[in-house]
This record gives sequence, structure tokens and C-alpha cells, in this order.
Amino acid sequence: MSKDYLDALVNSGANVSITMTPSELRDFAEDIARTVAERMSAQTVDAIKDAMGDTMKYCTTEEAMRDFDIKLPTLNSWVAKGVIVPMKKGRKNIFLREDLVRLTRQKIW
Repeated sequence: MSKDYLDALVNSGANVSITMTPSELRDFAEDIARTVAERMSAQTVDAIKDAMGDTMKYCTTEEAMRDFDIKLPTLNSWVAKGVIVPMKKGRKNIFLREDLVRLTRQKIW
């Protein structure tokens, strides 16, 4: 079902009944929660950047790999071990450059 169709249905003011299985309801609820979490994390990161200006610089996974010569398995291992904690920007991980500088200087791999 397209977003446009749903928007038109909502704007029509019509009453709607939906039938779904418990599994479908769970999937629907998880999708809503995931969407809200992604939007909120992106807004949080933007707010932090606005408040802190250029003092907090973030980079994506791809930028971290390129700029710090870190391999993806290393970065994933650091995340899994809690050595570095990424923020979310939409569906993407972003990392504080300051953390990456510290870790690469300590040669934690």
C-alpha cells in the first residue's frame, strides 16, 4: 500500500477497519518503532551538531574506513565489543572522529 494512498485515506475522514494476524501486528509495530527511532536519532545528531558547532565532527563508516585506514571487520569488532559506540543517522552508523583518532593512536587492533 503506497504512502499516497494511505495519506488520501486518512485525509478522507473515512472509517477504516484492518484485519491482521498477531504476527503482522507485531511486524507493523516494530516497523513503526524502527522508523520513529531512526528519525529521532537523526534529529538528535543534528541537534548536537547545531549546539556544538564544528567541535563535534562525525564520519560515516565509509569515511572512517577511508580516512583512518580501518578495515570494516575491525570497525565492526570495536562496535561489538563496545570499544566505540556509533550514533545513528537514519539507518547509517556515524562515529565521532575524536574516538577514531584516539583508537587508531592506541592501535586497538
